[in-house]
Amino acid sequence: MAFSYDGLKKITGAGIVDGTITSADIGSGQIDRNKIIDGSIDTDQLADSAVTGAKIDPANALTGSKFADASVNLSGSAVTGSLAPLAGGTGKTSLGAANQVLKINDAGNGYDYTYGDLVSVNYFTSNGTWSRPAGVQKIRVQICGAGGGGTGHGESGGAGGYAEEVIDVTGISSVSVTLNGGGGGVNYHNSAGNGGSSSFGPYLSASGGEGARRVGGHSGGRPGVGSGGNLNQYGGGGRGHTHHGGGLGGSSYFGGSSIGVHDSGPQVGDREGQAAPGTGGTGGPRARRRGGTGRRGICIVWNYK
Repeated sequence: MAFSYDGLKKITGAGIVDGTITSADIGSGQIDRNKIIDGSIDTDQLADSAVTGAKIDPANALTGSKFADASVNLSGSAVTGSLAPLAGGTGKTSLGAANQVLKINDAGNGYDYTYGDLVSVNYFTSNGTWSRPAGVQKIRVQICGAGGGGTGHGESGGAGGYAEEVIDVTGISSVSVTLNGGGGGVNYHNSAGNGGSSSFGPYLSASGGEGARRVGGHSGGRPGVGSGGNLNQYGGGGRGHTHHGGGLGGSSYFGGSSIGVHDSGPQVGDREGQAAPGTGGTGGPRARRRGGTGRRGICIVWNYK
């Protein structure tokens, strides 16, 4: 018995003995696009409303061109795993914390979440308390010890040490800041005062510079040094005996000391305040005038979200 194609189109599953038509019942074993009325098969035409890998020939690719609009809707789906940076992804499987930004890591081969926004800066020139601003996650602290004092004949004081550290302050509300004074200047044949230390709570500190003539006669003061930081440095040492006077105090991380003077010029004390924090006191000329007082240290706090 012969059947026409138009006649076969009218046969439904109910009109088949076992309710199925398999590839064996079709001459070529294929149903192509031309044999479908509207050129598409949607979920309403599939028994289980799904197309799985088992229903697709592994040798063939299912691409966007085989779909009517060539798009995939992910609005209701979750994508798991991660896409590598070299493939255009982040390599991350989750978001970072609040206020973090995505940056290239130190190795240059991926991304890391980090805090990078500078919120404000606090600085202290005397004792005080640092309080964490709202939203701040990390701080960069710079601290310098005070300078030692100078004596006559150009013998000058050493500068205070320097320390720097980055601290996670998410669990810290406030920190005490201590900045002791500089060593006092004296006349010749006396030992000048030592500079005081500086500290940022228990986290980092910097010792003061030594006063002139304390390590031995005619010597300048030795420098202080930082401790507890990610970076710890010595200050500059003081200058030794000279008949001309004017030995500049040791330089700190933040700059140099006040000017040197001569017998006929201004006194050291007239200019000793014009110096960077933590510098040593300048030596006085000969034995007639005292040396300069060392400068107090400083603490600077950079606040980051």
